[in-house]
Amino acid sequence: MPPNAPGALGHVDDPRRPLLAWIGKLPAGFTVAPHAHARAQLALCYDGLMRLRVGGDTWFVPDRHGIWIPPGLTHQLTTQTATEVHHLYIDAARASRLPLPRTPAVVRATPLLRGIGLRLAQDAAVPVPPAQARRLAWVAFDEMTRLERPDLRLPGGRDPRLVAAIDALLADPGVPGGLPRAARIVGTSQRTLSRLFRTETGLSFREWQQRMRFMLALERLRLGDSSTALAARLGYSTPSAFIAAFRRYFGQPPSAYRGTGPVPARHEGAQVPTQHHGHSGAGGYTPGFPVADGN
Repeated sequence: MPPNAPGALGHVDDPRRPLLAWIGKLPAGFTVAPHAHARAQLALCYDGLMRLRVGGDTWFVPDRHGIWIPPGLTHQLTTQTATEVHHLYIDAARASRLPLPRTPAVVRATPLLRGIGLRLAQDAAVPVPPAQARRLAWVAFDEMTRLERPDLRLPGGRDPRLVAAIDALLADPGVPGGLPRAARIVGTSQRTLSRLFRTETGLSFREWQQRMRFMLALERLRLGDSSTALAARLGYSTPSAFIAAFRRYFGQPPSAYRGTGPVPARHEGAQVPTQHHGHSGAGGYTPGFPVADGN
């Protein structure tokens, strides 16, 4: 890890310091080995892209978003691009009394949280007096409970056949063949694989594949990919088919998501599920996702 990595901050047992912060820049492809810590964590992503993996599930974290990680949960964080990361570590007892999720959740970052993180960071030029640090923590906790929670989770599973199928689909998302091809790759029947997707991810194969395509599209758009390139990469018959499906899902065209900046707010009629503050879980699937060509 970089020499100034957060290290033991996640394990500090001191209720008088309810919120600790670390800020740093990580290179593309940087991966933290699976680990857990006593404190809850809010990892905020700026000018980059991250992914969080817990078991078989993956959360996609775009620029100006973050990922909430409950205390004691084994997780693995990976940067997809060079990224400025703000880690906020919350005392576990305090986190348990806040109306925050008990499972990971992507949140939309705010300027207020960014400012508090910068003020509290361990390497801040001017140390924050303890009383002021606690007051900043109370403000931060209130802000955390109000954050929007776009559902950017791609569910996984535990069965080795399902895991192998998911890995193959993520490695080559645009190859035609759909369920028959995936079943051949892992050496099982279409019926069995279809059942595994439904029972372990909560989605049908087509629903899961569609969600995967949109999560990957969101990442690639942030990197500047064109709709034409993405249509070919993700298995759509034409760029217009991709744009239409994307607009139905997110409520805006792909151009609204290209480059830097926060994921635009949901528009009326969009099908992207959003977790609102006050929910206790990572959020579920909202049926009705459009189905792309080439399934």
